[in-house]
Amino acid sequence: MLHLASTLVLFLVAAGLWIRKKNPQWHQRLMVAAFSSDLLLVLYIEFTRHAVEKVVSRVRPLIWFHAAVSLAVLGCYVTMIALGRPMLAGRYETRALHRAVGITFVVLRSLNYVTSYMVT
Repeated sequence: MLHLASTLVLFLVAAGLWIRKKNPQWHQRLMVAAFSSDLLLVLYIEFTRHAVEKVVSRVRPLIWFHAAVSLAVLGCYVTMIALGRPMLAGRYETRALHRAVGITFVVLRSLNYVTSYMVT
């Protein structure tokens, strides 16, 4: 169930990337939907599985890596939203940084997805 939800988030991200040049408003909506879904997924995992306690109580490096990547993904989402908003208003001075953080985000979110199968 959780892997299905994570897969759906990746589809939202892929759709957002695909449409970014054709329709920036839809890009924003899809990426905000992906961020909201990912955030809800993290909260659900924490409240139902007590994920933070499991990470702290175990010494498995892979779990720590997965947790760090998960936090970095959420940080990238926030950064991407902050950098993308000026572009929707017609100010493009943040475009290069938005793109660089976006590439970092895609790499981190992919690592998050792969490692999620390894830690469950």
